[in-house]
Amino acid sequence: MQSYQSFLTRIIYTVVALVVTGGPGKTRITKPSSLFVSARQYEWQECSTFLSPNTGAWAVYAARNFKANELVEVTPFFIPLEPHQHKHSVLDNYVFGFQRSSRSEIVEDLELNVVLLGNGGFYNHNNNPNLGYVEVVAREGDDVPHLVGFRAIRDIAAGEQLYVSYVDAPDSIEWFKKRGLHGETQTEDHIEPNLLSLYASKHCSKIYGGVGSPTWKNNILPILQSMHEEDGPVHWMDPTRLAPFDAGLSDARAKVVIKKGGHIENSLGLVLSRNSVRGTPLGPLAFYWENLKIDHHQSLINLRDDKKLMLQYQGPDTAWESVDRFLGYSEMTVLPVSGNIGLVRRVANTNEEYNCRLMIRSNKDHGTTVGVTLELIATREIAAGEVLKLNIAPSEFVEEYRLLHDEMEHSGQPHHQGIFDTLNEKEL
Repeated sequence: MQSYQSFLTRIIYTVVALVVTGGPGKTRITKPSSLFVSARQYEWQECSTFLSPNTGAWAVYAARNFKANELVEVTPFFIPLEPHQHKHSVLDNYVFGFQRSSRSEIVEDLELNVVLLGNGGFYNHNNNPNLGYVEVVAREGDDVPHLVGFRAIRDIAAGEQLYVSYVDAPDSIEWFKKRGLHGETQTEDHIEPNLLSLYASKHCSKIYGGVGSPTWKNNILPILQSMHEEDGPVHWMDPTRLAPFDAGLSDARAKVVIKKGGHIENSLGLVLSRNSVRGTPLGPLAFYWENLKIDHHQSLINLRDDKKLMLQYQGPDTAWESVDRFLGYSEMTVLPVSGNIGLVRRVANTNEEYNCRLMIRSNKDHGTTVGVTLELIATREIAAGEVLKLNIAPSEFVEEYRLLHDEMEHSGQPHHQGIFDTLNEKEL
């Protein structure tokens, strides 16, 4: 994982008959109709992409072939943030820019950034990317996307590394220069065919998270059907690859049967100061120090003592250069920004029984000290389609749930209704 892998700011990607709003890099689609093909059993359980350590960094690879214009990834969860909410932490290197339109002639459009779960924050940069970022909105002028994802710019073969462009023009270096980084990583462009199945079996997630057939049928497909593109929505997504259920926030499911002690997913967590997350809609996704277990505390302490972990800060007082600003262990907060672990329901201190546990390990061997590797392990046999439940307590900060609820209402992203049980009717 490179510290700059996910600022996919303003990717230029043009699709016929799409409405482009807010400048380059944001493909927005508008309007409605209806058509749906039921998902066939098992195809939604297959692995399409995976995140893997590679040559001292991280990279995302295609586990199967993709056709041009196909949706390679539907982001399982996304949350917009205002720049002041992330610019002082390492999270600033892992956000994607977009613009929220204002319906007022007086108030200007609001420039925001968005945090993407899944692989969205970890595609490496390339001046000739094979992916483009896309947003789907209900109508022209709508201020919140209902889906964000990544489409193939060209045909992509299984084993190819998946790339985006972080900049407007190939010769633009401002974003990299500001962070003291080089433009392109030295990761492998391809995984050899004879090794692909080995990599996929080791690194493919066993979690299904995000949009399934219900949300695709009722919310997304009607918008796409209205576009009348030559390539049409049929070429965007094979519906058989969608689960027959939604598996959004606090509702992620097992793709396949997982045996007790079995590996479920490896993902990457950024280690932030709690002040970088508190009071934002990201709070309910974060693992605050007080919610983690004793073994997690010990892992983080050991990593810090071994100089394998830092708390990145940058601001006017450091001339915006990144420094290590560690103030105490209780300040440490882990934000699961890749994969689907952030979508898993947290049930400690509730009457629900857990079926998985979390492990925290070092990322230093993969080229970074600003994050950790998170691994989810089954504590009993888990059936395919079963909701995953983690033995960690959820955040107790009600105001963060209120902010998250408002964002979820706007975007229509699927989620477990019980996540907002802490809010009473007046607050809703």
